Amino acid sequence: MTIAWTPPRSGSVDPDTGQLRPQTDQERQARAEALRRAFDEIGAITDETDTDEIWRDVMRGIDENRPHRPLFEGAY
Repeated sequence: MTIAWTPPRSGSVDPDTGQLRPQTDQERQARAEALRRAFDEIGAITDETDTDEIWRDVMRGIDENRPHRPLFEGAY
């Protein structure tokens, strides 16, 4: 997965205005698919500390500090 900055696609910036040109439906779809693949790769990154028990503790701890408006009630 590439994490370095990449320049905009060729011809995507109007040289007169400096604004991005509209994308075609195909370009938008390809970008959406690339983003989905990147999120899938990120979601697959785990280590020995990535357990359901630890996440339940994290959610419980957040809710304990927000008793007036819990975010994860019922998820732990």
